Amino acid sequence: MVKDELANRMEKPSLLLVMANGAILLLLGIALAFLFTETGIIGNRDPLTVQSAMPDYGGIAVTLPLIRRAAEELAPEKRQEVLANPNKFQNFVHEQVLRRAIIAAARNDKILWEDPGVGYRMRTVAEQVLIDEYLKGRLDTGISEDFPYEKQMREFYEQNKNQFLLKERLHVWQIFFALPKNASDTERERAMATARALVEKLKSGQIGFGDAAAQYSEHEPSRSNGGYLGVFEVSQLFPQLRDALVRLDEGQISDPVRSDTGIHILKRGAKIPARTLTFGQAREKIRSDMRNMALNDLRKRMLDEIYRSHGKPVSETSAEQWRAALRSNYAQKPDDGTKSTILPR
Repeated sequence: MVKDELANRMEKPSLLLVMANGAILLLLGIALAFLFTETGIIGNRDPLTVQSAMPDYGGIAVTLPLIRRAAEELAPEKRQEVLANPNKFQNFVHEQVLRRAIIAAARNDKILWEDPGVGYRMRTVAEQVLIDEYLKGRLDTGISEDFPYEKQMREFYEQNKNQFLLKERLHVWQIFFALPKNASDTERERAMATARALVEKLKSGQIGFGDAAAQYSEHEPSRSNGGYLGVFEVSQLFPQLRDALVRLDEGQISDPVRSDTGIHILKRGAKIPARTLTFGQAREKIRSDMRNMALNDLRKRMLDEIYRSHGKPVSETSAEQWRAALRSNYAQKPDDGTKSTILPR
């Protein structure tokens, strides 16, 4: 009905996957601890390996200090939930034991342990952790908690009222029949005939729209809600659907409408007139927008300053030489039969 109409579905990860991811993060955390040491991941050792990043990693014992540190990484609400429930805390401890066990098992994998590719990925992520924390610390102290002030927000509101205009909106219902864009003429005619027959029943009162949606619609989110899609700005709708809806009166049902994804039977609900949010209604959004703009500006100035004071620029000549070397490397046909990378010239 609208662009990005179907929400993404996320599957709950298995315990093993969660533990494996946790183990990787623990590896990265340990690597980060060696970031500034001679044997650490930013040292001069080459090739970089997991072993060079974690030279002193000990056994698999889980201790109170380790559990305390792991608990500190939980969100406050989650931490309280775990600490308040003995069974959940036991599971939490079990997860930490499993994480350490996975790392111990990984250490016995000599090929993995000495793989420079794994070591490089550890370094990259560990560096990113350091970058994020450093920039966050500077940004957090760069803008007052009181910013923006009331007067500044009111001035922003008056100067940008067009940003707080809610355009005309409609309540919309639909019954949807999936039909690919490349469907054959026979498939299209069959689907349209089914939709037309249903429209006849709807308009004659033989079946209610909600019941018909529950029985026939192939759009699950709206099907389970009597066909109700929600409130939309007219401009958000696909052109075919927008044109059909604006011709309907409130409560009226459309003839079947073809789109690239299928066939729609539409029902128009009440129209919500365009209006401008008051300052009070827009206040929190204004505050958020102004803080984000200030943070983005501060971040840009801060990065420019860091680059000037600590950066070691690479000349355009060197960069072009590196590019040519990489193009030459990746343009070569691999010996292992894998697909070669094709780079545009």
